[in-house]
Amino acid sequence: MDARVLQIRALDKKTSDLKSAKNIVPQPSGWIKTVREAIGMTVSQLATRLGVTQPRITKMESNEDNLKLSTMKKAAEAMNCEFVYYFKPRTTFQNLVDEQAQKKAAEVLKTVNVNMALENQEIAEDEAVKDFASDLINTKIKQIWD
Repeated sequence: MDARVLQIRALDKKTSDLKSAKNIVPQPSGWIKTVREAIGMTVSQLATRLGVTQPRITKMESNEDNLKLSTMKKAAEAMNCEFVYYFKPRTTFQNLVDEQAQKKAAEVLKTVNVNMALENQEIAEDEAVKDFASDLINTKIKQIWD
């Protein structure tokens, strides 16, 4: 089986379900070059489709991390692809918020506990942190990022 067929299948598998996106990882040689080579398009052909020079394509491929999003979109369109850009949380967005709220709650309660300890009225930290974190999420979510 041709290496290009395997490469295309691998790309299809990696991009088939963008919701999970677990298999999508940055390509070592960049997406433009990886896709261009997988579909059998030359640098010259891509340059013609984009209305730029061959050296410009080579520079784009070697410096993909610094390209404008509009340039990435044009390159994708020139190869009959869609350019998709989004933020993917490391776990879930809910976990991200929960963890930050817990951190903020613990920080605030630590200060409160120092004052209350002076009066011998310290509160149980674990439950208080959970309750306060929940309250922050439900009523003052913007404050968890301060």
